[in-house]
Amino acid sequence: MITCLLGSSRNNGNSNALAEKLLINTEHKMINLYDKKIDKVIDNRHSTEGFKNIHEDDYDNILDDVMDAETVVFATPLYWYSMSASLKLFIDRWTESLRDTNRPHFKEEMAKKEFIVIIVGGDNPAVKTKPLIDQFKYIFEFMNITNYSFIVGDAVKPLEIEKDVKTLEKINTLNQELVNRNK
Repeated sequence: MITCLLGSSRNNGNSNALAEKLLINTEHKMINLYDKKIDKVIDNRHSTEGFKNIHEDDYDNILDDVMDAETVVFATPLYWYSMSASLKLFIDRWTESLRDTNRPHFKEEMAKKEFIVIIVGGDNPAVKTKPLIDQFKYIFEFMNITNYSFIVGDAVKPLEIEKDVKTLEKINTLNQELVNRNK
């Protein structure tokens, strides 16, 4: 099973289009983070009361879908050399999940998963996505995640990604790998 977290504020955005192409003919669940309510992290790591989950949002349900997946796809446009705010909110909440007694093996379970990161941006994305790719590499390193890959697309306007032939070829190749794994 594959869980894809879409981080774009556009329903017909380029990162969403790539994610949809990647997941054709696979067993997957698409979650549009922009439509979900995810509270900001409450960092109480050093408080005397310890961890308390006081959120009333969609994070736990989304995380359940991520935990059930073998492969997780993050699809985000490049926003100011970083990921979208909705995806960042989700990942920030891992701070709390690392201390959640209801998820005692959170880090170990996440480390077993494959992660595919789709990033789409304009204005020389091969260079300008480097800060975000580094950010993801540091996140994955901290979480002991070693099975990950990146796909970087070049597009700005809706569905402009259709002109990025090299990225579409990479997406099609990876799609075939995902489809063949589930046969």
